Amino acid sequence: MQPVFELLQGGDPDAICSKYRISRAELDERHNAYQTSRRRIALTEAITHQKAGRNDPCPCGSGKKYKKCCLSEHEEARRSIPPDRLQEMEKRAVLRDRLEKQIQRGFELLFLPEFDKAKRFASQLLESYPEDDRLNDILVTVSLASGDYDEAFHLARRRLQVAIEEKTFYQENGYHKREGQDRAQLVYFYSPSTWLEKFWITQRARFYKEAFPASGNSRLAALASELKAANDARRFPARQEEGFEVRRRALAPVVDRLKEEGSAAVPFLLPLTYTFSWVTLLIPELLLHCAGDMGIRLLAELSMFRFPYFSQKCLSLLEEVGERAVPFIDLVLNENPAFDELKVGLIAVLGAIPTPESFEILKRLIEHENPYVVNWVAQSMGRHQNPQASPYLEKARERLGALSKIAGAVQDLTGHAK
Repeated sequence: MQPVFELLQGGDPDAICSKYRISRAELDERHNAYQTSRRRIALTEAITHQKAGRNDPCPCGSGKKYKKCCLSEHEEARRSIPPDRLQEMEKRAVLRDRLEKQIQRGFELLFLPEFDKAKRFASQLLESYPEDDRLNDILVTVSLASGDYDEAFHLARRRLQVAIEEKTFYQENGYHKREGQDRAQLVYFYSPSTWLEKFWITQRARFYKEAFPASGNSRLAALASELKAANDARRFPARQEEGFEVRRRALAPVVDRLKEEGSAAVPFLLPLTYTFSWVTLLIPELLLHCAGDMGIRLLAELSMFRFPYFSQKCLSLLEEVGERAVPFIDLVLNENPAFDELKVGLIAVLGAIPTPESFEILKRLIEHENPYVVNWVAQSMGRHQNPQASPYLEKARERLGALSKIAGAVQDLTGHAK
């Protein structure tokens, strides 16, 4: 199935055929078989999940009435399925819908936050649905929030291994191993990339606990805890950027007092970044102020958490620091290569800091084995508008094919040179 997935991702058919030593006809046959399989699965899900009335909008989203669109196809499909098989499918659909609602309840307990209840809730459901990553995600979040970083680490690592195994199996067979060929088991898998992010968070949490031990300073612990008021939705109902500004202004006295503490505040601030919430967004600026050069390095590592808004705030502050941030970004880029996929934000920052030092780093990274990383390197090289980048970009394009960002970077450089 891997040639088909590369084709669906926009790969050149001739290049894929050459790579896997298959004919164009064989690639087309695999592609058609995959599409047929996906249509069959989609149709099966539709006829067991959808309860639309004849005059309701069609569940397919066409805008037509159900009776004028997919109703006849669904009815024909239902007639073609043996009654006992259809009954089994409908029963599984009911179970899936029920599980969806239960999992939503589990995440609601996290947001309240009622961590003990969330842990019990997820643990009980996992006895029946052990391969649902949403339930495992709840347990990882609870462990991080409660300070049990070892438990979070081991669980995230185990689920990352499962995600990689399931992705590989799916690419080879077209269905998930733990789901079964007949899709009898209810499963829900995160992508390897998602678990890689969570594994990085748990790894850093364990490392920071040793590198920045809390001194037992109850006054500092209480002061940092005051920041959690930002999570009170009743006190701060505003959302998005307005919500952040309202919270930042209201908690400015607490922030200023923490800034006065300098590096002593760092061990009490870092744990607030392991689970995403409103308070998380207040931490990047505080770390940069309190920890100096170490704060720059911490921002680079924390940007790899890839939480919405939080990661962007870390990266924006690194851009503001400018040239001074480059050696610290380089340190992080050189360490922990298993997590290189999470470093593309840092690579983008190098594109916004066009110095000889950052260009040398990009020259090194353009040789990276991961095409995803190389794409981002090419884009950052293009932003430098340095004609010296041309041979490196051309070499990468020859090695990996006409990837969009490489081609775009080459075009930008050519236009700039003219």
